[in-house]
Amino acid sequence: MITPDFRIDTDLFCFHMKQGEKEGFFLKHSLCPSAQDTFANTPRAEVTLLYSPSFRFDPPANQLWLAKVITEQMRKRAKQILPQRLAFLAQTHNLTYTSVSINSARTRWGSCSSRKSINLSLYLLLLPSTLIDYVLLHELCHTRELNHGPRFWTLLDSFTQGKAKQLRQELRCFRPQF
Repeated sequence: MITPDFRIDTDLFCFHMKQGEKEGFFLKHSLCPSAQDTFANTPRAEVTLLYSPSFRFDPPANQLWLAKVITEQMRKRAKQILPQRLAFLAQTHNLTYTSVSINSARTRWGSCSSRKSINLSLYLLLLPSTLIDYVLLHELCHTRELNHGPRFWTLLDSFTQGKAKQLRQELRCFRPQF
């Protein structure tokens, strides 16, 4: 359940809620008070949802609405950061892809088609930046090797300083929540 103290505070995305003084809802965008985001070399964005003093969190319809607002703010931020980072990693490692899109998949962090089209979940924003890079590199490696055979893991290891399987294990500890 999303409550008044709900908060997301990750390497790339800050979101919290605060009771406003007026009726209605407002989204306030600012810079996170924490350090500069070294992942995309841009300041971390913070989104504050100001909600009405009379707003009730418990009705299911309100929970659905809140989840939609949060998801759309994450989508907006993911579209700002993830394609830019994917392009940087592709260029750095001499890999190519045809397109990138952001989706709301909860069971896959990313995917790559045989046409080298990469899909990324907006929920990547909930991960530490090292694991986001791992997922992006994983999908970029699929532009050369479409399977998870030995050549795929050798290639991915070459881009992760030999830590591909360790990073895969770390990633398995995370699940999109809310």
